Amino acid sequence: MVINLILGNKLQRMFKGKKGNRYIKNDHLVLVGKHAEPKWELVKNAFHIFANSPDPYRENISFQTIKAEKIPDISKFSPKGSTVIVFEDLCAESKKIQERIVPYFISGRHQNISPIYVTQKYQAVPKIIRENISHLVMFRGSGSREDICRVVRQYTDDPKKASKIIDKHLRNQNFIVFDFTKAIDDPLAIRL
Repeated sequence: MVINLILGNKLQRMFKGKKGNRYIKNDHLVLVGKHAEPKWELVKNAFHIFANSPDPYRENISFQTIKAEKIPDISKFSPKGSTVIVFEDLCAESKKIQERIVPYFISGRHQNISPIYVTQKYQAVPKIIRENISHLVMFRGSGSREDICRVVRQYTDDPKKASKIIDKHLRNQNFIVFDFTKAIDDPLAIRL
């Protein structure tokens, strides 16, 4: 899902001679994780293709991978360029590492940083990060209805009812997106 948002339809459309879009616009992509999975090599290669393409397809997007122990202070990033930083499967990392991640969610926007925290265990994510997210995406197989109830409890007055609806939807679809930047009554606050 994250890779689809980062690449969008640009690569496929480009090879058909059409202009495509990346859905998350950024100048820099930083991946923080334990393992450099092959899917990220695809992103790196796509960025290389974009950089070496003729106008109007050309885009220079830097891609960097770093280990969790090497997470830089957010002040190391220039606010002149937009940075997406993906923290991949780090919820089991030490408290020290979690504390280095927290500033990205609290004040990263001041450095033009958009953080993404990818995890299979939402409740293991530090509470301060959970309280500072703008979007939450749940995928099919997100756990039992009880797990879903624990996740949505902080966002609804009736978590049991909400978890039942979400569970039913996830059995039929791949994912659901909660946009906490929208008003509760906004039809785009929850996208199915």
